[in-house]
Amino acid sequence: MLHVFKFGGASVKDASAVRNVSAILRSFIDKKDKLVIVVSAMGKTTNLLEGIFRAAKAGQKKEFEQILQQIEEYHYGLTDELFNGEREKIVYKILQKYIFQLSATLKDDEPNWDKHYDQVICFGELMSSTILAEYLKKEHNDKCLWIDARRFVQTNDRWREGQIDWEWSEQLIKTELLPILEQRFALTQGFIGGTIGGKTTTLGREGSDFTAAIFAYCLQADGVTIWKDVAGILNADPKRIKNTRLFKQISYSDAAEMTYYGATVIHPKTIRPLAAKDIPLYVRSFLKAETEGTKIGNFDTFPSIPSIIVKNNQSILIFKAKDLAAINERNQLAYIHSELNRCNIKINLLQVSATAFLVCTNSDERKFYSLKESLNTDFDLSVLDNLELITVKNYDEETLLNFTGLGNAFIAQRSQDIFQVVVKK
Repeated sequence: MLHVFKFGGASVKDASAVRNVSAILRSFIDKKDKLVIVVSAMGKTTNLLEGIFRAAKAGQKKEFEQILQQIEEYHYGLTDELFNGEREKIVYKILQKYIFQLSATLKDDEPNWDKHYDQVICFGELMSSTILAEYLKKEHNDKCLWIDARRFVQTNDRWREGQIDWEWSEQLIKTELLPILEQRFALTQGFIGGTIGGKTTTLGREGSDFTAAIFAYCLQADGVTIWKDVAGILNADPKRIKNTRLFKQISYSDAAEMTYYGATVIHPKTIRPLAAKDIPLYVRSFLKAETEGTKIGNFDTFPSIPSIIVKNNQSILIFKAKDLAAINERNQLAYIHSELNRCNIKINLLQVSATAFLVCTNSDERKFYSLKESLNTDFDLSVLDNLELITVKNYDEETLLNFTGLGNAFIAQRSQDIFQVVVKK
């Protein structure tokens, strides 16, 4: 059997969590199953890296130094708890190299914001995978091999959302990685890829799930397991809504639809490559590894109970034409669509009237500024922030009244089985 496992930041956030990952893997290693392990940055490291990136761009030296110290102390502290002796020295040396490279990269005079972001943000996964790989070597007779995902996950240079070169990535993974798995298991980084020119790209925030799907697709794996801090896929976020229910199984198409609307338990791009080769996806709890969780596969039906999906950090863009007489002279909506696409702004919900266009999208002040500059001649653009988009699939009236806050709605739409509303957070 060939498995691809993905462990997120919460599953490796401290020394006890790392030990738990090793315990979960033991039964699979003992059965001599082939394994590829994909790991995210530890804990909240990616948030710290985004903070230090902004501080570097703004020339905030004091904040820069404080965050860098936080990153160092966090990873060195984990190393202290997990290792001793010669192996500890090895891990320290690798981490020191990454900290030095991170500091140097932050000081680069790179004018392309998104390109620079990708070269910085990757260090979370590099440090996390180094610590975990060395610990697994110690615990499992040096059977773990650290590999650089940027060598195998080949993308174009669309920074912050690299598009996969599937043919080239599959060739590299099959020819170079598959023979290794006969003798050892591999551990690599989620979220990051590489261009043919050797630059780092990222696959979109929380993209480690997608990385696992890429390796599974290219290796024709028997299954992918995403280890989470929840029991599986629930019909709502248990941190916000009581009495949630677990889906034992759902179809590829329904899982893809849930991620499209904002369900965060799986990255939106994860489903398609797995469905293409009928590879099942399991969502299981690393806190209760003995439980089965949820299986996503080639199933026919979706449970009829309502699913409540909340997408945070939303904004509404309100476009109003400056010249009302020009509205009928050209397709204004197509023009807005093209500018949104150029700025890489995704439409999560759209409402159109005779004189205005309302777009709900992910909040991004920098992109909004660029959009406003490009549309300034034809449109007045205003922005409403601090919103959330709530989607209810298979809704009923009781669910709508209880969960969507209709009295505070900015936009509300419904179809046969989908209800969506944008409300103040």
